[in-house]
Amino acid sequence: MKLAGKFMMVVAAFVLMTNLAVAQSQTGPATPTTPNEDLDLPFEKPTPENTPQEIQVPEEEPDPEEEPPTFHGEPIPSENSTIFYVIDASCSMGWDNRSYVDENGNRRTGNRMQRAKSELRRSVAALPRTFSFNIIAYGCSIQRFRGAMVEANAQNKAAAIGWVNGRNPNDGTMTGPATAAALQDRNNMSVVLLTDGAPNCGASGMNGHRSLIRNSNTQNAVITVFGIGASGSLRNFCQQVAADNAGSYVDVP
Repeated sequence: MKLAGKFMMVVAAFVLMTNLAVAQSQTGPATPTTPNEDLDLPFEKPTPENTPQEIQVPEEEPDPEEEPPTFHGEPIPSENSTIFYVIDASCSMGWDNRSYVDENGNRRTGNRMQRAKSELRRSVAALPRTFSFNIIAYGCSIQRFRGAMVEANAQNKAAAIGWVNGRNPNDGTMTGPATAAALQDRNNMSVVLLTDGAPNCGASGMNGHRSLIRNSNTQNAVITVFGIGASGSLRNFCQQVAADNAGSYVDVP
């Protein structure tokens, strides 16, 4: 009876294994599933909406403060956003009263110095924040606003305008040394020179002043010259200084 029982168990195991083999042959081997199949995620074809696009950086709008500075309506070139004003404050700048419109649009009457100061205040007030600037007023000596160029921020502009208001005409005309002093700042690439009279101190004659300016300009700064009430040999001198230094000459009343 024991042998018969063992025989029946072997037969049952054989039958079970046979049935499993038949079932596998009918269904084929199992295929491993992929992660996508496990999650049942459909394949998404790239479209213009879901394809990564190159980032487009919009162009910056021009900053109105980046307009070049002007003096008596003349654009002042500066390749590195610097400007140095050199203003004649000799005795003759106290002459020649005439009507003018100040920086606030008011009609006034004033001498050459008053007219020059009004234009200087207007120009300084309009300087872009990106600029650096300084000012020299000269007779037979030099008065400097700051020891070095300063940023054209609101505080420095206000200080400069206050300083300009305190300048008064006096003494002779030392154009060459005053302009050369502005050019000693080698970072300075633009000079606004305003004068009304023939240079008569600090160098020998007009040619001496002209040579001093030209030889001092080792950085090749542009010098824009404004002749206020200029005529004859003085006007010619101003034109020569501008031509020597890649600048232009402008007559102003």
